[in-house]
Amino acid sequence: MPRKLKIAMIGIKAIPACNGGFETAVDELSRGMVRLGHEVVVYNRSGMTDHVGSDYEGVELVTLPTIKSKNLSTIVHAFLCTIHLIFHRVDVVHYYIAGTTLFAPIPRILGMKVICSVDGMDWQRAKWGKFARWYLRMSERIAVWSCNGLVSDSSEVHRYYRDVYKAESRLITYGMREIPSEGHEWLDRFHLASRDYVLFVGRLVPENNIHHLINAFERTKTNKKLVIVGDDPWEKRYARSLKSTTDPRVIFTGGVYGEGYAQLQKNAYLFVLPDEVGGTHPALVEAMGFGNCVLVNDTPSNLEVVGDAGFSYKGDEGFHDLQRQLQSLLDDSATVVSYRVKAERRARATYRWEQVVRDHLSFYSQMLAARRVPVPKALDSEPRWVPSEVDGKK
Repeated sequence: MPRKLKIAMIGIKAIPACNGGFETAVDELSRGMVRLGHEVVVYNRSGMTDHVGSDYEGVELVTLPTIKSKNLSTIVHAFLCTIHLIFHRVDVVHYYIAGTTLFAPIPRILGMKVICSVDGMDWQRAKWGKFARWYLRMSERIAVWSCNGLVSDSSEVHRYYRDVYKAESRLITYGMREIPSEGHEWLDRFHLASRDYVLFVGRLVPENNIHHLINAFERTKTNKKLVIVGDDPWEKRYARSLKSTTDPRVIFTGGVYGEGYAQLQKNAYLFVLPDEVGGTHPALVEAMGFGNCVLVNDTPSNLEVVGDAGFSYKGDEGFHDLQRQLQSLLDDSATVVSYRVKAERRARATYRWEQVVRDHLSFYSQMLAARRVPVPKALDSEPRWVPSEVDGKK
């Protein structure tokens, strides 16, 4: 019988998920692991969820405070969570994003296995200032140095850590959430009709290139609408610039979750992801799972997700190729319908949370079975875990 594990997850805002991709991942992973008989502790930030109590479908929620700062909120919270772990030890500590691993040597020195899910080149995001960019680049090295193992969510991220840091990571993608929905009340709320709008879901940050999407859509000839789902508390100036559009077809909904999110995904005509930074985007995987035709910026990670079941445009041309591709798909509903079927088949065959949960547990078990390796003494060391004879090859 597999060993029962106690796992802690650090680095997200809060679950139940009502924020970004890592929140969704932790939500699905933690509940999935509990269903398989393991104990999971998830560290929430104060004021980031309406959930009452410390139990969430068997997951133990520990809520700790932090400071309201774009640059320091995550770091301070990770510090407090790590201190809490000193007195509430677990088998595996799973940090999310390299920027949270500044304190990872503490649980590792205490004998806990430390894992980090890394997310592309986070320092490239336009929202960060000079110091934050420096810290995030340094934190990649810290994650490589201080963790027993890394998890990457796309082949591009996997290659980045291998090529730049000579560090191997376990490639585990996201899954697709299945939220059955037959309602239309959220469409009615925003005066939308089924299959009569183009959809974007994500944070309103510059690297997601929503400005390119709006510029491209404004130049299309269509009666359909463009629905922008999401917001960002730190990028108010950018959000205001987006919302200054005078095109009445462009609708901003703010953050929408749960049933409302499912209704908007399920009834879209087309899903567009114009991002340029990061690994696998959960909203893209979910859009395909909901049976959406998808159009993406041609980043390696996006192309890996869609395969031959979606469309891409040349992101280095700004909004110009995006406009051409948008107009083409808006004018060709038959092609859009056929690619909805292809996208859903690919998502259901490739991106399943049940398998993602098992892959993480398998990786944890490998780390626990590995012969203990001391924490390296210098940042230029190459961290390696060494499999035990029982564990076999990686």
